[in-house]
Amino acid sequence: MKHLPKHLQPRWRYLAVGLETWPDESIDRRAFQRECWYAGQNLLGDPGSARADLRVLRFEFADGAGEAIVRARRGETDPARAALACIDEIDGASVGIHVRGISGTIRAAEAKFLTS
Repeated sequence: MKHLPKHLQPRWRYLAVGLETWPDESIDRRAFQRECWYAGQNLLGDPGSARADLRVLRFEFADGAGEAIVRARRGETDPARAALACIDEIDGASVGIHVRGISGTIRAAEAKFLTS
């Protein structure tokens, strides 16, 4: 099967996300991905969630704070930010999520917006 030519391939934007919770709480990548999908479906509906196509690419969490990079389609960053803002609990742990910035590449998102 041939792959799509470059002008037909989907374009992505990468959201650098900060996570905060109580120091004794723990969050894993799978639970965060699941909550991103649920928030997208609940807020945007099935078609909007499919258009945004939220996917967690990088995830680090320790001592009540963490960082993640979430991929979304270009042109769908505002709905993606809104869906992420709706997440207030992950696996029973209260969590605060804020988007630090949006970039066109993973490398730029890590360099500009993430501490590590």
